[in-house]
Amino acid sequence: MKQKLMVGYAILMSILLVGCAKPSIDATNTSIEASSAEKSATQRTAEISFVNNTEEKASALKDKTVTFEEGTTLMAIMKDNFDLVEDQGMITSIDGLAQDESNGYYWTYTINDEMISTGANDTFLGENDKVVFTYEKFE
Repeated sequence: MKQKLMVGYAILMSILLVGCAKPSIDATNTSIEASSAEKSATQRTAEISFVNNTEEKASALKDKTVTFEEGTTLMAIMKDNFDLVEDQGMITSIDGLAQDESNGYYWTYTINDEMISTGANDTFLGENDKVVFTYEKFE
């Protein structure tokens, strides 16, 4: 009986030791690879382009493919990629081409051909969105 008790105790200790052992290198690498895959899964790209509907002001704005983290506002994306001026969440100047309120020129934008009525601080992009900023006169 004493011998069976000792064998049982030895088996129980073996199970506890195996269960508490550090993961092997392979298990750790798999965990790191999973974290990297999750991280790259949050990376997004979008196309930013510009239309200048004025004859008076030449624009040197260049279209650009941008990369950003999922959940980043359009304002933050624009600030990271262009010389930007904003006022209360609204973009008022991009790369030196500023709104001209006295003459009625303003920046508007569409995402995937849909007019957006929210400020860039409240707008989020998805994967492969196409954003077009248009500088035009409103009367």
